[in-house]
Amino acid sequence: IMHIAIDDTYGPEVETESEFVSGKRRTHVAIAFEGHEVDNIRQQIEGCLEEVDRSMGVKADEFHFVDIYNRKSPWDRLEDQMNLRIFEFFANIYFQYRWPVIIQTIDERTLKDYGTQALHGEIDGLQLESPADLSLLFILFKIKKKIKVSDTEITIIVDEGKKKAGSAISPKIFKNWQRKVSGVYASSKEEPLLQLADFLAFCINRCTHLMMKDKRTEVDNWFLDLVGAMNINSDDFKRVKASKNFTVKDFDDWHRADRAEKGLGSSDQ
Repeated sequence: IMHIAIDDTYGPEVETESEFVSGKRRTHVAIAFEGHEVDNIRQQIEGCLEEVDRSMGVKADEFHFVDIYNRKSPWDRLEDQMNLRIFEFFANIYFQYRWPVIIQTIDERTLKDYGTQALHGEIDGLQLESPADLSLLFILFKIKKKIKVSDTEITIIVDEGKKKAGSAISPKIFKNWQRKVSGVYASSKEEPLLQLADFLAFCINRCTHLMMKDKRTEVDNWFLDLVGAMNINSDDFKRVKASKNFTVKDFDDWHRADRAEKGLGSSDQ
């Protein structure tokens, strides 16, 4: 049984200088695990939390990476730079396994790219007018499209928020799919697979944020290098080589070239 953990992320709701990145964007990130890996991954994550308590004096019930990066309680007890060492640790884990990752972002341009102006109504409680709900819906469609093996059973786990833990996920979306699918919302505190999805989602969103900055610190550049070295296994993640002083204009040029390669127009078309 393949397990797919999905988490959401979005940046500050402020305008950027980029043509292509909006403060209104909403993103979901999915990470896929083979069934034989799952029990061991869960045990290892729990073991890591125990080790953090034992060696660093931080008693946490989950790895929540926005809190770790910003050293929010209980991670404020970490010694200087130790929060970054946790990121290095998880980046190394990902690099070793390179689990498949699927990314979906919804913003003001997305529906135009699909040839429509607006969607209305709902599917299994997901409101089509809501960028966050639409992002989740579209990543579920992507999962249907990308997973080709017809005899694979799939368990989809989405971080709670939209619905309470234990609620079923959009059964209509998978109604006519030629494989057995189960889906549930879950708490990341109870489901360690979601903590790895949270790690990937934070890294991807943080990179986008850092690319919008006029001046990046040494830590900012370190973070971009760290995520680049992970070699994220995703068709949705574009890697580029850049100097440390690249600009938003450079970012937009990369984005524009990527859209041209995919047959999409510029941001105002």
